[in-house]
Amino acid sequence: MKNIFASLFGLLLVMSLVSCDDYLDINDDPNNPSSVPATLTLPSAEITIATTINADYAVVGGLWAQHWAQSHVASQYRDEDRYDLTRLDYQTAWQELYAGALVDLAKIEKEAVTTGNWNLNLQAVCLSAFTYQMLVDWYDKVPYAEALDGVGGNFAPHFQDGQAIYADLVARLDAALARDFGGDGVTQISSDFVFGSLSEADQIAAWTQFANTLKLKLWLRQTKVNNAGAGTAISALLNAGNFLTQDAKIDVFVDLPDKSNPIYESNVRQLNVKTNLRGSRTLVSFLQENSDPRLDAYFVPGTTGHFGLWQGWFDAPTPVVAEQQPDVAILQADRPVYLFTADEVMFMLAEANARYGNAGEAKSFYDAATNAACARVGTDCSALVAAGGIYEYPNGSLDENIKAIITQKWASLVDRGYEAFWDQLRTGVPAIFNGNGVIDPFNPPANYIPGTFTWSVGGKTAEGVFPKRLVWPELERNTNQNIPDEVGLTVPVWWAQ
Repeated sequence: MKNIFASLFGLLLVMSLVSCDDYLDINDDPNNPSSVPATLTLPSAEITIATTINADYAVVGGLWAQHWAQSHVASQYRDEDRYDLTRLDYQTAWQELYAGALVDLAKIEKEAVTTGNWNLNLQAVCLSAFTYQMLVDWYDKVPYAEALDGVGGNFAPHFQDGQAIYADLVARLDAALARDFGGDGVTQISSDFVFGSLSEADQIAAWTQFANTLKLKLWLRQTKVNNAGAGTAISALLNAGNFLTQDAKIDVFVDLPDKSNPIYESNVRQLNVKTNLRGSRTLVSFLQENSDPRLDAYFVPGTTGHFGLWQGWFDAPTPVVAEQQPDVAILQADRPVYLFTADEVMFMLAEANARYGNAGEAKSFYDAATNAACARVGTDCSALVAAGGIYEYPNGSLDENIKAIITQKWASLVDRGYEAFWDQLRTGVPAIFNGNGVIDPFNPPANYIPGTFTWSVGGKTAEGVFPKRLVWPELERNTNQNIPDEVGLTVPVWWAQ
């Protein structure tokens, strides 16, 4: 999928939501335009991030997390669903984040340091770290320390190891948190789309919690390859507390062209086929097996009731699977783009406590997270989570507890499947059916376990080998001689090895 509308969409939306006086001041000389203030650059950066992660990356993430499958009677996302992406894919997403959001955030950070507005500085650092985390998780090695040197003539930045970037992101967040937020230059930033409606004190508090939550995520990513280091860091974070208890979201979308939720805009409003994204057999079967009410919140049932399509089954003949038989993903024009949800944070805290903290806290956070995830989409799962319910916390071995936590987190991350995809790479949850996921859709295995991953029926990788990353884009390879040799889709990033 190519995000061809992101820049225009972001510009139109920002201009429609920020006072036109800020853009059309008649006292400005049009022949000598002044620079755009950081407070007006900030919402543009936020919208660029939102349109990129919720359009391009949300689709590939949702398909690879097996929340969605490409329709068998359309072709828009076949390459994603059969693991056939190349360096020609996702070039716009890369460019939008580097040449758009990250450049803007660097300018904001510089201005904030100059003026001593440490609230604005914290916001810029948090959003920059969030964006780099996304890039590292998709690509592993990416330009970082020299990434934004193009304005100084360096158009060939070196790529750095993801592990080193992660370490520096934590250091940058710590430095931003250590500033004096009581200084004279600190102000409330009303143009902030995430927490701009809050008072100055509450906005600073919310972004402080965002920074702590992002650090927790960065350390949880490392539990497979750096368990001791992650344990020490996470234990300290748990002792200090102060994580997000509210959604961190961009909630400015309306049901109008170029102003709606990005994945709705691209997948529903702009495509001739509005039903490309169908329910994956993996998620649909899991929800059906457990009588989970989220089934109707996530999908419009097909002509025979709820029916999930096997991953990559593009050749399913319509006499076997009718055109409108598989479920259709529900996408909404006014749905927010979430950077974190409150339930996601509680799932993170459940895992952190299960691994390194208090077992009782792990259960409490798991129960609260599962109920909150269901409530966020308008359903009630309390009976499923209660004692004796199918989702009751196991209070068993570490592996059993982590399986329960990550399974429920996976089931909650529809629309942000990239996070569920990365969790699966790190933890192995959900499990892969029969170890390699290979099935014959014409003769579905009787022993298929609902909610286990299956390899794409039309897979272009070696049989049973799943994707683990994106490949560096062609535009970077054509302009940067420092780009590493190409690495295939099936090679894990550093924290998943």
